[in-house]
Amino acid sequence: MPVQAAQWTEFLSCPICYNEFDENVHKPISLGCSHTVCKTCLNKLHRKACPFDQTAINTDIDVLPVNFALLQLVGAQVPDHQSVKLSNLGENKHYEVAKKCVEDLALYLKPLSGGKGVASLNQSALSRPMQRKLVTLVNCQLVEEEGRVRAIRAARSLGERTVTELILQHQNPQQLSANLWAAVRARGCQFLGPAMQEEALKLVLLALEDGSALSRKVLVLFVVQRLEPRFPQASKTSIGHVVQLLYRASCFK
Repeated sequence: MPVQAAQWTEFLSCPICYNEFDENVHKPISLGCSHTVCKTCLNKLHRKACPFDQTAINTDIDVLPVNFALLQLVGAQVPDHQSVKLSNLGENKHYEVAKKCVEDLALYLKPLSGGKGVASLNQSALSRPMQRKLVTLVNCQLVEEEGRVRAIRAARSLGERTVTELILQHQNPQQLSANLWAAVRARGCQFLGPAMQEEALKLVLLALEDGSALSRKVLVLFVVQRLEPRFPQASKTSIGHVVQLLYRASCFK
């Protein structure tokens, strides 16, 4: 029976034994399916399959390399040379280059490192979507074909998000607002109306002004409840569309 995966913010600890990764007993080993487990727990598995999605582990556990991209975030030193055997010399060269790139990118998660394998989300220059996409990339296993395919997808997604956020930072605020509400109307929210649109945005700002971390569901319910006395037509669907668009436009940290 599959085990429930941990929260993505807990990427510095083993999701089975909950111990923080280290250089000795709890070395992080990433599987082809992009789940990362400490080597001690992997050796205890009753069947050679990922405990989270039951994907078969086709490579011997002793051959799978330690994920130094993660290990460096808990203070370990990344060795200059790591013994990894691939099918040919050419593949090994590309592997080393790709691995070094991932390890360098992982350093952007360094400010996130908190105690006991839990990441602190308030100290990074990266937006939350960027953090999550980078964590996905860091957990990819480059030795196996499936892992390399996943790494390419993760890298592409990270690149697309980077371009999106760069464009947003250089857009005129008035134009951005106009584009945002055009998108709201395009998603079938025309019935909001200018007055309700403005009030909805004010309520979003009010809910978040003290820095509290709210889920989108809670935020939507808050806005709808406050709008209902003046705007009976307010619904969770319409306000949910607005909050979703604000989220995609990186309006939330």
